[in-house]
Amino acid sequence: MPATQTFSPEPNILERRFADHLVRRSPGDDALAAPSDARVRRITRVTRWSIALAALAGIVSGGVIGGAEVWMRQGLFDGKLEDLGWREALPYWAAFYAFVGVISAVEIALLYALALVGIARITRHSGLPLSHGEGHGLLAHSLARAGLEFPNPRGRVHGIDPYAHVARWKLTALNLAYKMKVGVSSFLLRVFLRRVAARMAIRGLVPLLAGPLYAVWNAWIIARIMAEARLRTLGPFAVDALIAAQFGAAGDLADTQKDVLEHAAGEMLTRGQDGHPNQIYLLERLRTALQRDGDIALDWGAMRPHLPRLEAAGQTRVLDLLTVSCLIGGRLHREQAALLRDACLDCGATLQVARLADLRKALARGRKVTNAELQATRSPGAA
Repeated sequence: MPATQTFSPEPNILERRFADHLVRRSPGDDALAAPSDARVRRITRVTRWSIALAALAGIVSGGVIGGAEVWMRQGLFDGKLEDLGWREALPYWAAFYAFVGVISAVEIALLYALALVGIARITRHSGLPLSHGEGHGLLAHSLARAGLEFPNPRGRVHGIDPYAHVARWKLTALNLAYKMKVGVSSFLLRVFLRRVAARMAIRGLVPLLAGPLYAVWNAWIIARIMAEARLRTLGPFAVDALIAAQFGAAGDLADTQKDVLEHAAGEMLTRGQDGHPNQIYLLERLRTALQRDGDIALDWGAMRPHLPRLEAAGQTRVLDLLTVSCLIGGRLHREQAALLRDACLDCGATLQVARLADLRKALARGRKVTNAELQATRSPGAA
């Protein structure tokens, strides 16, 4: 199945259903104009409400769990639970942790529901169409995976392996980390709070601390999910603005320049060490503009010598392409920054890293990135 149709080679039922839900709730307009300031403010409000409700869920959960522990200690055992032997206390602690597991499961389900509802609202307020148009199936599935905390897929994209530079052990560790992000980590926090902190001087304060700690934990989880959802929602606007500004007649470019552009986008994808949907979307839109198909035998080392020989307009296209790719990924990997820095030097310019970082923050906040701002991230003359 083409990469533009789904975000995962084999999406599971949860991903498919939520992606379908996003498609039904998305705007029908296919203009892909950058969201207005009013729409950005609505997105910010949705994000804040989602975080606040997640924190409230943590307070309630912590209060219920802390209250249950106080009742067990004071009501059942009159404050003498610690005087019992472990055999006598085992049934009571087993029942308590079973109760904690149930409350945690309900809370985690609520967190996912908050994330999914928040993402649906962010998508609708942004004006990002998902029901039709090239690459929109990719975007719908990417947003579904963000809400469900699923890792990006590891399939090849037109012959390119986004994880070619990642060690196998690291991929395994990342996969385990994803599985523990919400469910396991939330439950482990509760066990840590009860069994470790209770042995310290704050033993009597543990039930009182449970609510605030759970609230902070939940808020951090939802804030991270919402930040990624915003990036996956707003990033495509920057991609389409770039394509409209620089690649309107890209099909008429010389084959050498097309090769440099295609390999630059592919190399940036692999150096990010992550199949981020925004960068896949960029590659898809670029290849359509260049009227290219088939797999890419990625070899940036062979393409780079052509870069200094391109005309000024061609060099600007390549550098703007690389700059946008740096802006729209989950994070700016040092190897991606090195690629852009070297490309700037090849074109007789110097990368302004601070300006690039500021532009990433501006994009994440929903501000439209202009061509002038892209080009302001580099200055004439090599350092």
